[in-house]
Amino acid sequence: MQFRVPPNNNITTTTACANNHPQPRESNPKTTRVQAGDRVVTSLILDADRIIVTFDYETVKVYSALTGALLQTLDGHQGGVWASALYNSNTLVTAATDRTIRVWDLEKGVCTHIFRIHTATVRAANTVVPVNVNRHNPQLAPKYEPEFPIIIAGSRDTTLSVWRLPVQELNGHLSATETEDWLLHRLEGHTQPIHDIAAEGNLVVSASYDATARIWNSHTGELVHVLVGHEDKIYKVVLDTASRQCFTAGLDATIRVWSLDTGSCLHTLTGHMSIVGLLRLNDSLLVSASGDGAVKVWDPATANLLRTFVNHSPGTDQSILAIQHDDKKLITGACGAVQTWNIRTGELLDEMKGINSVWQIAFDHKRRVVAFQTMEQCAYGQHSTTYLEILDYGVDEATQETLV
Repeated sequence: MQFRVPPNNNITTTTACANNHPQPRESNPKTTRVQAGDRVVTSLILDADRIIVTFDYETVKVYSALTGALLQTLDGHQGGVWASALYNSNTLVTAATDRTIRVWDLEKGVCTHIFRIHTATVRAANTVVPVNVNRHNPQLAPKYEPEFPIIIAGSRDTTLSVWRLPVQELNGHLSATETEDWLLHRLEGHTQPIHDIAAEGNLVVSASYDATARIWNSHTGELVHVLVGHEDKIYKVVLDTASRQCFTAGLDATIRVWSLDTGSCLHTLTGHMSIVGLLRLNDSLLVSASGDGAVKVWDPATANLLRTFVNHSPGTDQSILAIQHDDKKLITGACGAVQTWNIRTGELLDEMKGINSVWQIAFDHKRRVVAFQTMEQCAYGQHSTTYLEILDYGVDEATQETLV
């Protein structure tokens, strides 16, 4: 476990879009492309002026979103890092094939805690902070859950674990090494690996290859509901606590809408022709993506289909590998292209081509970051190279609106 500042970086920067990067309509972004090795990017966090990247090997890297410079290299895991979550901009949680959960102090660049309880790859990890769970009903008094920040992790060993999040000002009196000081619950019941988790307040929903999702109480460790209905593996779950619902998607090509209160299936959303491996939700839109090349936008309140986007870009593979969205735009990544759409009208705004695989996409009100792979020629034939591409569009400081 160490912090290293590298001597230099393989970075190229331009202020004009290349031929395979069509110029956005309203601005000309500064484009920075960073070579990031040759491995698969498993998670990407865009946090203000930093980009935190994990790979299918043991190193975690932190880059500057302003310049693309490599700021930190975090070593310690003994296998691929499959999940990451950030708390308070300084505490990073990662989970890996080495069966551990690690907590990092980004300011110091060191691993502060290692949690060992799982017997297989830890595939998912979330940090959960106290929120007013009654905020959607102003007639109720504020009620904050959980009691303090926690970590929830899901593993291929079929179990979940719930931990105190090591925050110095809250629990600095606890040992940094003793697992029992930090472990709150181990949640058992699934019969196959856990692939995804979603959590808010004391609610946790886990999605498993056993074709069930389960709702848990992270405070008591109790199982609340078992959600039965999918016909095959479940890959994704998202929570909509305002509507007291959750959404799951998986290998049976359906999306199911569940009541958090009763555990009953409210709707089954159909139309995809292949695995639904990506699912995202914001306040007003639910977005799903499938191996069939289609991205569908749904109204989460009514379960109505609003729009379907289909990747018809010549020379690209169908499968959608990454999505991000807000109320205005949708970004989709497939083998061969990254496309930006107006999510309300369906208009294609721009397209980045000349890539092999898209690993991850993130954007905020100012920047877009894409992690992707290309195949390049070398003396020994072809080899793969992983890049981060940072598009900085600028921002209207008066309105905080993106200039694109």
